[in-house]
Amino acid sequence: MTFDKTISSYVDKKILNAISEFVEGKNFVASADTLAQAFGAGKGLFSKEADDFESKLISSFQKNLSLLVQKTWIEKSDAELKEHVLYKLNEYSECVSKDEWKKSFASLWEIVADVVYLMFGNQAKSADFEEYSLRIDPEFGIFWLYVKSLPQEQDWEKDKTRIAMLLGMFFLANY
Repeated sequence: MTFDKTISSYVDKKILNAISEFVEGKNFVASADTLAQAFGAGKGLFSKEADDFESKLISSFQKNLSLLVQKTWIEKSDAELKEHVLYKLNEYSECVSKDEWKKSFASLWEIVADVVYLMFGNQAKSADFEEYSLRIDPEFGIFWLYVKSLPQEQDWEKDKTRIAMLLGMFFLANY
């Protein structure tokens, strides 16, 4: 996976390499650790006791993302989408709480795309949104670059799928 020169001028090469290595499956745990640190986590995020850490993260993610969606000012025409996102977020959180990671993969990224649209409007769908997001909020820009680098459909093992989703949830739970 290669990134264009513009993106490379905003993001440290170590982070770009971590995104590529994670998606390509090269030492994905170490790559995920590098990305988690870029998202504000301490080193070794994925070495904690999984059950307690994951259940707290899922809860925090759901609460914080719900609050973000509820507090986001929107056009009247987006009110239905806002309610749909809140509904899908509850469904998603229930699914991952039941350890259904692979089943939930696409759902998380659909929710994220809808939330980003609610936050940024049509700008989120523009060709230069990655660069725009890196300029206005570099941490968010790195997160968005990560999200857009993930395949729409994948056949990863459960652990890699889980870690990919936990990375996204960690960022959003702390945004």
